[in-house]
Amino acid sequence: MDVSLLGTGLMGSALAHALIRNGARVTVWNRTSAKLAPLAAAGAAVAVSPRSAVDASPVTIVSLLDYDVAQAVLEECGSLTGKIIINTATGSPDEAASFAEWVEGRGARYLDGAIAAYPEDIGTETSAINYSGSQEAWEALSHLLLPLAAQSRFVGTRPGAANVIDAAMAGAFFNVALGAFHEAASYVKAEGVAVSEMRHCLHLWTGKLLELLQEAIDTFESGDYTTDQATLDIYTAAAQSWHQSMLRVGQRASLMAANLENLERACAAGFGDMGIFAQIEVLSTPSETTPS
Repeated sequence: MDVSLLGTGLMGSALAHALIRNGARVTVWNRTSAKLAPLAAAGAAVAVSPRSAVDASPVTIVSLLDYDVAQAVLEECGSLTGKIIINTATGSPDEAASFAEWVEGRGARYLDGAIAAYPEDIGTETSAINYSGSQEAWEALSHLLLPLAAQSRFVGTRPGAANVIDAAMAGAFFNVALGAFHEAASYVKAEGVAVSEMRHCLHLWTGKLLELLQEAIDTFESGDYTTDQATLDIYTAAAQSWHQSMLRVGQRASLMAANLENLERACAAGFGDMGIFAQIEVLSTPSETTPS
């Protein structure tokens, strides 16, 4: 298939190389033309303008800084009638919805693509891009898009759905979890214990975390927060102790403090004798929430 790609930074170049490896005929454009040389050497055709790039293929993948930049570049392209536009910029669900409306108003079908990978992961079995928007476009292009990231999924016809998953998993979960690990390592160092000792229990805690996350999704769907294991009261008492230990050696412990606040709020709302997953009930509702 012929595919055009606008933007050849680190991610755009990774996408272009993966497309070329999988047999697509790729046309690339970038505002800084020097970045196109490695792709040209790999077999890509070089477009002199965004318009000539879009005109060259039925499908255009946009890998630019944000939605505003993407729209500004596509405005240089004239008609988009009959095209499929795939945008991979990180942004909000509202930005995706507005951009989809703008693209579709110019006669094109639209897919929003939220990349859950680093550039080096593109084209591997351990990468994913979540897509949302035109289901017809996804079904027509899944054979092209899955080799870019083997665990990719279509997550809904709402254009912003991919960004919802991105903000939840890459942002609220992965990014904060990575920050929490930094906080943990800083505490270990402050206590004079070798950080390398943490390596030996990584498999234990990441394995238990994955197990609990799967259980959490089942529990969120059922709404049954009863437990015969540790209750929220027990988790909260432990978190209070851990928090004080970190403060004692001069740590900011800001992520631990935020976690403790959520636990204490859930206990105050009457969920203390339930499982830890019950805290979801107080994260987006007023403090007067009562147990179900």
